[in-house]
Amino acid sequence: MDRLGLDPGKETPGRKVVRHAGQSLVRTIQMAKQSGIPGAAQLVAAECIVMAETKDHANRELIGQLSKEMTGERAEALREAYDQAEEQEDRHLYHTMGWARELWLDFLGLPAVLPRPEEEQEVTTMKEAAEAKESRGKRAGKGRTGTKSRGARQRKSAA
Repeated sequence: MDRLGLDPGKETPGRKVVRHAGQSLVRTIQMAKQSGIPGAAQLVAAECIVMAETKDHANRELIGQLSKEMTGERAEALREAYDQAEEQEDRHLYHTMGWARELWLDFLGLPAVLPRPEEEQEVTTMKEAAEAKESRGKRAGKGRTGTKSRGARQRKSAA
């Protein structure tokens, strides 16, 4: 931010929108927690994190594209910021998507694979994420879930 001549503490309309979106995600998780449905809060939290990570990923891609169109010191600053975060941000998105997928499968009473393949395979690219997702079918039922998932058992006992 300093290299771009921007004030990181400045309250902008964009910051207000992002803050509102974040607060809405927190309220969504709280609603799920109050539902009384076992596992709902964790599942909704995973979904909210996938949404936030997807937006974060898209924003980073825009920074990368912008840096290609610019020249000079500002372009270099953006390129460095983009390059520094690329692998880490990709990992966040793909690992979170895998986490949400396995929670949903568990919630639906299907075998979940934990630890999820994205974690074991240290996924950092879209191609690796697709391969990890494909490999989970070979492991389904061999994880912690057995014939009935923990989530399905909890929901049945709560009913």
